[in-house]
Parts: sequence; structure tokens; C-alpha cells
Amino acid sequence: MSYNWLFIATIIFALVDWYAAWKEDRLLLFIAKPGTLFFLILWSLQQTSWQGVMIWYGLGLILSLAGDVALLFSARWFLLGLGFFLLAHVMFIVGFNSPLPGFTFYSALLAIFVGLIAAQVLKKIRPGIERLPSSRVMIPASLAYGLALTLMWLSTLLTLFNSAWMTLPAVIAALGGSFFFISDSTLSYDRFIRKLPRGRFWVHVTYHLGVTGILIGSMLNFLR
Repeated sequence: MSYNWLFIATIIFALVDWYAAWKEDRLLLFIAKPGTLFFLILWSLQQTSWQGVMIWYGLGLILSLAGDVALLFSARWFLLGLGFFLLAHVMFIVGFNSPLPGFTFYSALLAIFVGLIAAQVLKKIRPGIERLPSSRVMIPASLAYGLALTLMWLSTLLTLFNSAWMTLPAVIAALGGSFFFISDSTLSYDRFIRKLPRGRFWVHVTYHLGVTGILIGSMLNFLR
């Protein structure tokens, strides 16, 4: 796997996006945030041609880019962005479960652990969602998204016990899934409960670490 100029461009745009998020520079965000995923998509396509299982990760990246763009606009686009990211998680879930990992005692414990954490996050943010005028729509949409996000995170963690995955790619993918879960949980708290200091910055940093970890882990395992 070659970390060429496309990967370097991804890092540069991510750093610019983090700076823009820290400074709350909306104009720069409109350029840097989609630019990061754009170059990440090109890099992954160049390296793997999206052959075999990599097509699912490629589709997940495209849907994530669409979600990024939607979330840059006003709040009325939030549900659309949520829908794009929900579909992105479905793509990642399919990718990480091809082939389907075997059921073990440790995977069952891991599923319980992840489920308990996700339930606590939902319990924390639900009161804020219920106060919204659009709560009738937002509550089921948030539940559906939370389920997809949780299953994606669990799928990345299960690679640690999947014989089809090498150790290093599995660790990187698991870290990526964890960062993605942290990013979306932070975004939900910041949006629905209370504004966090530099909240956008932390959401963007963990999001980019998450999606990049997911991609690099899957690419390393595919190209082994």
C-alpha cells in the first residue's frame, strides 16, 4: 500500500479542516471537510480499485462525503445528512462482516458491552431530542441511526476475533470504529444537550480518525 500524494492531500485537508473547526471558519470548512473525504476516496480507489469487499468501503466513503456536505448546510439538512451516514454505516457493516465472523463467547460479551454503552449514550441524549419541535421524526430517526452506528462499531471490534483478519488491520479498524462512535456521540451531545467548548473541532478530529482508521484497516487486510 502506497501512502502517496493523494494520502498526503487527505492529511493536509484534514488539518485545514481541524483548524477551520477550531476557528469556526465556515467558509474554510466548506472547502476542507468535503476535500478530506474526496481525496481519501481517490486514494482508496487508486490503491484497491474497490475490488471485492472493498466496494462496500468505497460506497461507505461516498455516502460519508454526501453526509459531510449535507451537514455543512442549515439544520433543515440534518436529517438528510443523518440518512447518508446511516447508509454509510450499513455499507461498512456489510464490509466488515464479509465473511460473517463466527459466534463465540467473547464476541457475545463484546456485543453486550457495546450495547450497554450505546444504551447509556441514547439515554443521555434522548431528553434533548424529545424537546425538539420535530421530535416525532427525530426520535425514530435517531434510534435507527444509533442502531446502525452501534452495529458498525461492534463489527469493527469483532474483527479482533475474526480469523479472516490479521492483527494489525483489525486493531486499526477497531480503533477507527471506536473513534467514529465517539465522534457521533460527541456531536449528538453538543447538538441536543449542551454546547461543548470547541465541540465542532473534537467532532471533526475523531470523525476523520475514525473513517481513516476504518479504511486503512480494511485496505491493509485486503492487500495483505
